[in-house]
Amino acid sequence: MQLIEHDGSAPRQSFDWLVELALRLNVVIEIIDVYDTPLCPVGSTRDAATVRTLLTNNEPSLRGAMSAAVRSRAAVPVVVDGVQFACFRLASGGVLVLARRLDSEDLTEDCREDLESIGPWLTGAIDASLAQPNTVSAEGYRLVSFRRILREASSRGSLRQVIGAFIEALSVWDDVRVRAYVAGASGGFFEYASSMTAHPSSSEPLDETVLPRLGHISRLTRADVDRAGLTIDPGDTVVARMAIGSGTAWALVFSGMINDAVQVRLRVYADILRESLNDVLTTSIGRIMAELSRRHAPVNEPVGTAALSALERLSTAVGARQAGLLVTTTTGRQALAVGNGDLLASIDRSRGTRLLVRSSDVGGVMTVIFDRDHTSFTAFEREIAQAGVAAMQPWIEAALPRSSDVERRGSARPVETVFDQLATDAVASGQYASMIVMTIDAAMAAPGLLPSWVARIRARLRAGDRAGMLNDREIAVLLYGASADQAALISTRLEQMLESRGGTPGFIPPAIGVTTRVPDSPFEGSLVAAARASSAVRH
Repeated sequence: MQLIEHDGSAPRQSFDWLVELALRLNVVIEIIDVYDTPLCPVGSTRDAATVRTLLTNNEPSLRGAMSAAVRSRAAVPVVVDGVQFACFRLASGGVLVLARRLDSEDLTEDCREDLESIGPWLTGAIDASLAQPNTVSAEGYRLVSFRRILREASSRGSLRQVIGAFIEALSVWDDVRVRAYVAGASGGFFEYASSMTAHPSSSEPLDETVLPRLGHISRLTRADVDRAGLTIDPGDTVVARMAIGSGTAWALVFSGMINDAVQVRLRVYADILRESLNDVLTTSIGRIMAELSRRHAPVNEPVGTAALSALERLSTAVGARQAGLLVTTTTGRQALAVGNGDLLASIDRSRGTRLLVRSSDVGGVMTVIFDRDHTSFTAFEREIAQAGVAAMQPWIEAALPRSSDVERRGSARPVETVFDQLATDAVASGQYASMIVMTIDAAMAAPGLLPSWVARIRARLRAGDRAGMLNDREIAVLLYGASADQAALISTRLEQMLESRGGTPGFIPPAIGVTTRVPDSPFEGSLVAAARASSAVRH
């Protein structure tokens, strides 16, 4: 049989919703009618193109599985070129083909079982669409409507509003109850109430042993439910785990009469929720960085007053009751302290309802401590706080007087020399030292661009790493203890982060160079210069 690209009897537009569904379920979806014609638009991924090519080329093993599926009530699996396929018979006489590329974390058996769990639900939805070709698919309509509900909730700028809309929609549409848990800033998963007035059913952390791996959903046994101490309604219990932002994990516990079809639908809804939460968090971080990256107070106002005002705005953003800010120089001298004095005096005392954030650069270290009653801080609140502190640090440090000769001499040195000395110190202590130099295109140069990029980068770095401006077109990032492979991975992530925030069609990504010094290996010259030269070679 030969697959021919021509219009089938069913309208192609009726299956456009499957393109989005495929991305959310991490599968490739193909519908082949009785004339061997693909009815779905080709997906946007490389794997989707690979699958369509295998179909078009009449690959023998895949063709055999499709032919067998037409005569079988069960799924027919096959592996071709590292891609797991599962073929299902449609009532119309066609075939549904699901596919996913096998990776190192995906066992063949697990992948096959996952595709076979999706197939029955999807064949029912497709059969219904084929039976009524001139109407909108019921599942497609659900998908669009659910996305619209969460988008409207996202526009209010509150994660709680999004969680509340998600819980309410599932309660009405599928009679499923949901509890949302978010990773704490100091670890664990804690229930996240859908409103400030609602109280979590339990203050105890969720037993993480019952959770699936990131991006997956699984069904719990009654023994699992009892062991985790989940007090839920009778029926089935399904749990999912996902992540937003730079890695804030969430867990969802669903309860109700959840059959296999509903479980697949919950996977789709959970991915729409992940996307909505990520949008709100990204917007919140961008807003707080824009607010705190420049000094709003008059120039003649004391820096302490301006810093306190910025601290109060950041404290409100993370839901803290009180906060304190401390700046120390590279020599350890206290340069500034504002906010709650009692908090700063007990800065080394850990407590569940406290959040400690540090940001360091070549000029010194800024430490901010937040505190509130009853509830622990979340990982996403830590991410917001880290971004805000990194945004505040440059202008606060620039306004502080340098009282000692050591600090004056240090500040007079070229920034490039400071970065090279820090790298030398790291190597002398037996650590790798990796340098990343980013150079922006002259056409992209604009006031405030590099400081905002530096703030975003610092918000993503570890406490011991450094980031700063070399000049009006270059940024340097020093990674302590990072091998060449690790530095290359981090530079790629930073580049993707900046590109995702580019915001304009004319955005030109920066040229990026990476160089690593290895302990006990010879090295001459400047590490910054070597990274800059690496950038020129790469571009």
